Amino acid sequence: MQSWLLGTLIAAAILLPNLLLAVFPPRTDLPQPKVGFVFVALERSGQLGCLVLLIFAPGEFSRPIWGVLVGASIALYWGLWSRYLASRDARALFAPFGAIPIPMAVFPVLAFTFAAAWSSSLNLAAAAAVLAIGHLTVSWKSYRALTSDA
Repeated sequence: MQSWLLGTLIAAAILLPNLLLAVFPPRTDLPQPKVGFVFVALERSGQLGCLVLLIFAPGEFSRPIWGVLVGASIALYWGLWSRYLASRDARALFAPFGAIPIPMAVFPVLAFTFAAAWSSSLNLAAAAAVLAIGHLTVSWKSYRALTSDA
């Protein structure tokens, strides 16, 4: 399989479930915590960097164990989306999964990080690190806003 096609499939597998929010919006209010421009900018630039690098500069995918970890991260992420769809409660978007807090933020970050290792792409690893700082912070603050209101 061409590396750009594999990168595109990975990016789509991570990005497409987010469209469910447009089709099946939460029945409860999503939190709007004050996060700060820096973390939102890091989150957005990390997302863009991960998607662009996977599609347009995916690297050479080798060492299949990393591919297994990418697949497992995406499968768990999709499973968590099914948890959300079952309730359509905003809290399901941030609720812990076992000992993992904010798993719907953790698993996509892990998938991008494992994809960076799989493709031996330092640029993708850097974009995943930027995404991790922004996305995990924004999601954590959203989770805290939801749980402090409960």
